[in-house]
Amino acid sequence: MPKPLKPLIPVPNVAAIAARLSIVTGVLFVLILLSLHIIEPEFDPTWRFISEYALGSVGWLMHLAFFALAISLASAGVAIFSQIRTVVGYLGLGLLGISAIGILLAAIFTTDPISTSSEAATQSGKLHVLGASLDWTPLAALLLSFSLIRNEGWRPIRKSLFITAGITLVATVAFIAMLPHDGKFGPGVLAGLFGRLLIISYLGWLLTVGLHTLKLHKRPSGEY
Repeated sequence: MPKPLKPLIPVPNVAAIAARLSIVTGVLFVLILLSLHIIEPEFDPTWRFISEYALGSVGWLMHLAFFALAISLASAGVAIFSQIRTVVGYLGLGLLGISAIGILLAAIFTTDPISTSSEAATQSGKLHVLGASLDWTPLAALLLSFSLIRNEGWRPIRKSLFITAGITLVATVAFIAMLPHDGKFGPGVLAGLFGRLLIISYLGWLLTVGLHTLKLHKRPSGEY
């Protein structure tokens, strides 16, 4: 049996803590989002955006979900920070940090109903949209995956990294394709459905990174 690879860069304790936090908060985000489909069925998931759950009777849950996702993204960046040694990787970390800030803004500020015109948009709604526009997670995941596989300890999961990052990119393209050209949302417009698939797809990459960080952290220092 071949000897297991040793990471070229050690995984510090803080990275392991961040990885656990990223995993827990990422799963929490998805669980809350799924539960809201049951709690607030009045929002048609095919064309209403997930942000609109914040307008319902238990809107605080959607705010909590966005907070959880922001923490998960930021924690993932902390978890792999020590493993990054390339310009592409640092760019990916920067985009991941911007994405976390964007999701945090989305968590703080409540969106307007999807039917609201640009003229009638509230300040809160505008800031929420700004936060959503800062979410570059799919591109960040791809850049970070390219950087991580330069580290010998990450090469065994290079396929998982690129598959999960690739899924988020495909989901992004599909979501953009579903946006109505005239800006009019309603039944038959599947932007809400594909938006859900996009943001849930983040969990695959976050789990891949978090779990492997923990695996590398547990590896004895003398193991190759």
